[in-house]
Amino acid sequence: MHFVEFVQWLNDRHFSVALRGDDWPFPIIETVHILGLGVSVGLVIWIDLRLLGVTMLRHERVSEIVSQLEPWAMGGFIVMFISGFLLLLAEPMKCYTALSFRLKVIMLILAGLNVWYFHAKVYPTVAEWDEAPAVPWRARMVGILSLTLWFGIIIAGRWTAYF
Repeated sequence: MHFVEFVQWLNDRHFSVALRGDDWPFPIIETVHILGLGVSVGLVIWIDLRLLGVTMLRHERVSEIVSQLEPWAMGGFIVMFISGFLLLLAEPMKCYTALSFRLKVIMLILAGLNVWYFHAKVYPTVAEWDEAPAVPWRARMVGILSLTLWFGIIIAGRWTAYF
């Protein structure tokens, strides 16, 4: 079986048809998805802005900002991921054929790698620059890349929904 045949099979399953065809499931799932996105990305933006030193939080320790906001951002991401998976199950063929969805998945993977890079390579040295208004270039690079990817993910998600 080719992948496109699997996607078509999934698209024809009762749960997929019910998720997209009934009046309430899809709008409720999409609302939960957008709320999760707002929590997750909203908090990630504050962390990124602190890394870039362009927010009133530049006088706060980076470690405190990360430790306070990241757990909530992760919770929002989990809600967003689960609801996003349900949206994918509701419209597997639409997602498979949409270039915007493929771009969104690539950017999500890159955003995950960016978080990994931050925690593996940048954050372990936070004690050296924790209270500095200007953070090292690698931390700023993580912040810029994160902002760029999340704005791209949001645009691609809206593109997928409307086209």
